Amino acid sequence: MERPIHARPEFPLRSQPELLSRSCTECRRRKQKCKPSLIPEGPCANCAKRYPPVACVKRYGSCNGNRIVHQLDGRLKSNRRPYKDVQYQVQVVINNEQPLESPRTFFGLIAGINTAGISPIDSNAQNAQLLYYYVQRVIPLITSLDGKNPPPELNNSLLPGVINSPLLPKIAILEAAIIRELFQPCDLAENRRLILLKGEIIARINEFITKDFSKTYREAIQSVLHIALLEYYWGERASVVAHMNGLKSMIKLRGGIESLESELFTKLITLLDLQIACGYEKVPSILTFDLPVITASQCPQTFENPFHESTTPFSTVLEQFYGLYELATILDDVRLLTSSITSIGTIKCDLEDPLLQQHNTITITDHAFRILHATRCLPSTPLTPSSPPADLIHEILRTTIIIYTTAISSRLPLSIVYTPALRRQVYHSAMGFQLSNWKQIPGLQLWVLLLACPGSGKDPLGRLLRSHKSLATIYIGLKDFEFTVRCLRSFLGVQRWISGGILNEGLVENLYSDIM
Repeated sequence: MERPIHARPEFPLRSQPELLSRSCTECRRRKQKCKPSLIPEGPCANCAKRYPPVACVKRYGSCNGNRIVHQLDGRLKSNRRPYKDVQYQVQVVINNEQPLESPRTFFGLIAGINTAGISPIDSNAQNAQLLYYYVQRVIPLITSLDGKNPPPELNNSLLPGVINSPLLPKIAILEAAIIRELFQPCDLAENRRLILLKGEIIARINEFITKDFSKTYREAIQSVLHIALLEYYWGERASVVAHMNGLKSMIKLRGGIESLESELFTKLITLLDLQIACGYEKVPSILTFDLPVITASQCPQTFENPFHESTTPFSTVLEQFYGLYELATILDDVRLLTSSITSIGTIKCDLEDPLLQQHNTITITDHAFRILHATRCLPSTPLTPSSPPADLIHEILRTTIIIYTTAISSRLPLSIVYTPALRRQVYHSAMGFQLSNWKQIPGLQLWVLLLACPGSGKDPLGRLLRSHKSLATIYIGLKDFEFTVRCLRSFLGVQRWISGGILNEGLVENLYSDIM
């Protein structure tokens, strides 16, 4: 006889008391009492005093069975996320366009980066805000010039390259801080934090190089590329040259720039090397000066500038702003002048025939002087804060033509002809013209900024000029790489002709000493 089975009485489960943790991980590790800070988004009072800075991770949550919810500052969920989810978070923030004063959304992005096998980032309010600034302001400026309606390259190439790199998220934070400091100077504590971050990045780059370079070359080259660009913004010439020489050595180890197996890498390195050479009036560090000739492409009408040979008259390019025919005709002559300089031939051939060299020099300088005289005869328009775009672009182009033709007719470097007062005048007029207007004629913006950058110093004006020039170069370069390279090479050819065929790092200083 089977024993009856009695059902086990069901008793209500006793609710377990919730275990709350109110200390950050660093205070728990040190067995200290965690003192809350007056700023909820910032580190606790203890971690704020620690040096070097540490990651103050606050895990406020409750233990409920096997489910544990962690939060950083009440916002950060540190669940492991794949890269695609991290990219999705970035796109959500871009689409929402939240104000920069509220970086809360990016705490989750930092958590995703920290758990995706990438170099960890301190989860604090400063880094969240800077990463937010980089994704929503800096990258859209690179891809769209004015930050509006960024093209697909933003999500297809640039953002994946930044987020999926072991070190680029930290470099992005450093770049955002440097660019933001151009408009909003930071305090001493923030400067110290940026110096520490830069030192940490360079140490990590050296670690990449000393390890198996065949496996880490991509991260090392990409990181040095960004650091060199940041040093160029800042005006640290010695550091820029050192980084470019190091970049050249790494590229040689890989078998040349064509062996990098990345079209975007190749384009960015080429554009950086050429624009730094133009800015410092020197030969390129990585590329040889006599690159293979690139056939003149039929560029968009908005890209037209005096560095590019074309049959499109500038009156057509500028007709949307005004109808001043005289200045547009002078721009056509400036383009012809540039073409005559770049098509003279090699310096070696000129040296073999001194008479031909002298004849070419006289012809070019006379042509430049005639353009200079015609431009000075144009009426100067007084500018006010409420000046229309037509007056602004008139004065910008008129002043730039005078400087350009003065340098050619006198054969003096632009870094000497372009005085700080003229540089300040052109920059303020260019900013008054607004980026939305420059986006309609980015080729002329590139021409104006390329001429203004040689000789620009470490002052805020020089840093702003170099940063805007780099943004314009990359923007046009991503749209039409061959056209941009041709323009930069034409400018290098003009600089080499002005210097007598010798472009080197000591040229400008020697000429300046002789004149003074």
